[in-house]
Amino acid sequence: MSGKHVTNFNRTPRTEITKRKVLRAAKELFIQNGVTTVNMHQIAQAAKVGQASLYRQYRNISDICADLVQEECQALVDETKNYLNTNKNDSPLEKLYQVIIKFVAYLEPRLDWVCEVTRASTNYRPIQSPLYEWMRKICTQILLEAVKKGEIEKIDVPFTVEAILGTLNNVDEQLIHQGYSVERILLGIKRLYIDSLLKKSI
Repeated sequence: MSGKHVTNFNRTPRTEITKRKVLRAAKELFIQNGVTTVNMHQIAQAAKVGQASLYRQYRNISDICADLVQEECQALVDETKNYLNTNKNDSPLEKLYQVIIKFVAYLEPRLDWVCEVTRASTNYRPIQSPLYEWMRKICTQILLEAVKKGEIEKIDVPFTVEAILGTLNNVDEQLIHQGYSVERILLGIKRLYIDSLLKKSI
């Protein structure tokens, strides 16, 4: 056997291991206790990492929340991309509605914590979070396509997108506190932002 050192290329860097431990611990604490009651010290203890190691990775709870949301929503991003790539011939408004359906379906089982985490990730400005920035981009592209193809009348696309995001941002309020069903919410969104935009034939 030679005395050469063999590098293990499969070894995960220590910083990545710390990050994984922190995010896993933070998620569990947020689900159990809510975001606003958890502090950095509790996360460090639950993750079994030193305070210094934690602060080298994250400055505050908001930064942890931002990474957690990005990690959690990756499945939604992948599913939406796959749908758009395989259904290019669907009408733009149909694509918009399907994207909204996927977004609501993603949020529903996570309402007990992910909406709160999303708000905390941007100092209670959830519509500026990475999740909503991504949704803003997708909805804008689809509506511009609808205008270009003449499926809808020329509209104020940015304002319409913000109105859609404002409605989606309140899905947790509608489901939990108003007692609306997912079906009711989606039908309302369809009437307001899909059916009403469709160009009427003369």
